[in-house]
Amino acid sequence: MAQRELGRAATTTAEARARVSDARARTARRLAGTPWRLNAQVPGTWLREGPGAPPPAVRRPLDAALHRGALTLRGYDRVLRVAWSLADLGGHAQLGADQIGRALYLKKGIAL
Repeated sequence: MAQRELGRAATTTAEARARVSDARARTARRLAGTPWRLNAQVPGTWLREGPGAPPPAVRRPLDAALHRGALTLRGYDRVLRVAWSLADLGGHAQLGADQIGRALYLKKGIAL
């Protein structure tokens, strides 16, 4: 089915550019006072233990995937980076279970 058949208009290049620009600005504000400006630059330890680390209830699916061997610690950190990117694109100030779940799915197809 085409996008229009689903009742949604396709995203234009200008709209996508604006959305990414807003997400990057949100990331820069969140990381103000740190040496990083992009989610890709943030070390895993800071993502897991820093001031913006998600609470245990939100991390639970990541922890479970790590413990059962579906993710390495490096993969865990990558999922957190992608989750933060999804949160930034969605306009969220904190990570939620939705962003973690989507990032896990994008990483390995792991469902919550």
